[in-house]
Amino acid sequence: MRRIAIILSLAAVVLLCCQCAKSPYQLAKKGAKSVPFTTLEHYYVRNNAASNHVQRLILDTKEDFEAYFGEGAVMGGMPTDINWRRQYVIALLLPVTNKQTMITPKEVKQSPGNVILYYQVNTGRKTQYTLVPFVAIALERSEEPQQLQVFYIEK
Repeated sequence: MRRIAIILSLAAVVLLCCQCAKSPYQLAKKGAKSVPFTTLEHYYVRNNAASNHVQRLILDTKEDFEAYFGEGAVMGGMPTDINWRRQYVIALLLPVTNKQTMITPKEVKQSPGNVILYYQVNTGRKTQYTLVPFVAIALERSEEPQQLQVFYIEK
């Protein structure tokens, strides 16, 4: 009888633990609200900012931003303006690759102290050159410091 009670108690504890254990995605999503963002266009990653690992950046000043990115004006388009008094930038840089790669921000959510970026990566064919795939978005400043959480959305 005592063994049955112990086994049932352990089973109950395991079930409770399974119910309470939520993924980081579920925890981040809880209580977060979608916020508008602007995708920055006509910028490039500077050579000295390239890396062999994923970089998740929150950039608060123009100087910090310019350490990673340069303006790449092309015919038919100018770099997206950033108002540094009202906005800050979140950037995601992937490792250097020789494949056509496009990162698409799907949604940005914000909860107190957290910014959550959901994105998708599309990879194409090999190229003759290497590049640093990146996405950079501008968000309205908030009163409190932000911590960045990034979640990849699979196709």
